[in-house]
Amino acid sequence: MLAVVKEHAGEGFAVKQVPYPVLREDDVIIKVRSVGICGTDGPILAGTREVPYPLIPGHEFAGDVVEVGSRVKNLKVGDRVTPCIVIGCGDCDMCIEGKEVLCDHLVETGIHVDGAFAEYVRVPAKVCRKMRDTTTYDQGASVDPIASAYRTVKASAITSKDVCVVYGPGPIGLYAVQLIKLRGAKTVICVGTEVDVERLELAKKLGADVTINASKEDPIEKVREVTKGRMADFVQDCVGVPGVPTGAMNMLKKGGTYAVTGLYHSLPEVDLGKVVRREINIYGTICYTRQEFEECLDFVEDGRVKVEPLITHHFPLKDMEQAFAVMQSKQCMKIIMHP
Repeated sequence: MLAVVKEHAGEGFAVKQVPYPVLREDDVIIKVRSVGICGTDGPILAGTREVPYPLIPGHEFAGDVVEVGSRVKNLKVGDRVTPCIVIGCGDCDMCIEGKEVLCDHLVETGIHVDGAFAEYVRVPAKVCRKMRDTTTYDQGASVDPIASAYRTVKASAITSKDVCVVYGPGPIGLYAVQLIKLRGAKTVICVGTEVDVERLELAKKLGADVTINASKEDPIEKVREVTKGRMADFVQDCVGVPGVPTGAMNMLKKGGTYAVTGLYHSLPEVDLGKVVRREINIYGTICYTRQEFEECLDFVEDGRVKVEPLITHHFPLKDMEQAFAVMQSKQCMKIIMHP
């Protein structure tokens, strides 16, 4: 079968024929129909994030079950499914508490084990969620990033009187905008930069009440203007850029909340004195639980979260080099590959 393989550290990846996956008793094999390129996949393919080599990346996907392990009872050949990335052991304290994303022995599809940049992929049956007949494969492949944004929003105390700021109008940020609106927030503000002009326009269409181009105006002063000096109740950081925490602290009201979804790869400066004096609440989330994944599939299937406006490019899997170049150029939003 055809697959994209990261064979070694450093630059370069191969699009090549590899063996078909071996079925195990608790697993299913899925014919991949749609698989998105995630921000996590970029560093893996570029060679700046180490993974077990060789590895087939790809974890935002949907497809058809073509083989079922002998102990699998809840799935059958022909089922249309979207699997979540998180594979918990089921036995550690975190798994027992329902926090499998913090599993002591966490395995993630496409990061620790072979993923879906391939014609076929093997995953545990327990992580698969069935899709309705009317749900497209592209929609199914979009549930993973929605769920990553959702875990942060779900953990918040957002109410109908709150002003909420989303930093970063990428896919995660634009899903956060929609999810915060679903939560009933009074005002949603989305912050980007000059390279995000089109994305900020899309944020408006998806529910943002105000957008801020931080390359042209001071986002803190703009939040002050919009709120008439009250400042924001909640800031969701979907970018992981070192300068954001300082800005977030300065645009929050006393007792406000700074929630981190974006993954930081370098240490940002954080004024902990301000955190204490203003009683700022800070928390972060990583990935999602299977329950949250299923809730987000419902959002998509019910039409409460829109995914189609974010999908800008489609490529066959054999053209991954071209797709990766488009991703690196940042002239896209979400790219969907079709094996």
